[in-house]
Amino acid sequence: MPAEMSTETPTYRRRLLERTRKVGNSLCVGLDPVLQKLPQVEGSPADRIRRFYADLLEAMAKRRLYPAAVKPNIAYFEALGIETLEVLRQLTAEYRSEGIFVVLDAKRGDISTSSGAYATMAFETFAADGVTVAPYMGSDSIGPFQQKAKAQGIYVLVRTSNPGARDFQDLTVDLGQGRRLPLYRVVAEKLVEWDRGDLGAVVGATAPRELEELVVFWRSLGKEIPMLIPGISVGGIGQGGDIKEIIRAIRNAGGDSNLHLFNSSSGVNYAYERFSGMDPAEASLKAMEELLKGMG
Repeated sequence: MPAEMSTETPTYRRRLLERTRKVGNSLCVGLDPVLQKLPQVEGSPADRIRRFYADLLEAMAKRRLYPAAVKPNIAYFEALGIETLEVLRQLTAEYRSEGIFVVLDAKRGDISTSSGAYATMAFETFAADGVTVAPYMGSDSIGPFQQKAKAQGIYVLVRTSNPGARDFQDLTVDLGQGRRLPLYRVVAEKLVEWDRGDLGAVVGATAPRELEELVVFWRSLGKEIPMLIPGISVGGIGQGGDIKEIIRAIRNAGGDSNLHLFNSSSGVNYAYERFSGMDPAEASLKAMEELLKGMG
């Protein structure tokens, strides 16, 4: 029996592999509700968002077409008030009840006591399977998430998909003894040091070369860190990351695509904009099918 599938105490890494193998894909669908783009125009913001994502889940269940995970970006829910945060909590429970992992995209990170509170929010209040965190404050901002996690994942920002990523992440760090690495590689190395089967890395789909190098790097250290890979476009909607290129990069590096989550948000959420007359939830499923085809 493979180590990841053993009867030992579960880790997030093991749970993730079990999930992707069971559902047969590593697709992650971002839940980013932009109110102006939601097709329903009646009701409060909370009602409209709940209907939109409840309809999507119902369509998934009817077709038995599920992603491995969803990734709600908490900022979109926070921006619209307390009622909308309660909707997020409800949606998290409902998606998880169908076996879908929920990775809360919160990008939190602070001094240890504050990080502990953020971890409680993610892992207990919202009962998420994973959360994104920022590593800028070092190990004592990551450690509290690890202490609170119960086979839940902590995805640390490493090489992100935004244009400004190079402002800091590509800066060269002199580690002494002739070792010089870009800052994102220093973070990537720290993940191997800190990992207890609970850490992952956020690596943007718009940086396929760096992504491939990271997989090679981690494997050379004896541990392939799970990646959450945002920025994948479908049908021309999204940040421009190409699913086929990303899959090819991981395979070139000798990586296991079952270990990584490939995220598309706008391209799935608002696929109805390019499928005229199609039900919004069905259009989202069609976009998911396109991504799955690209994943091979």
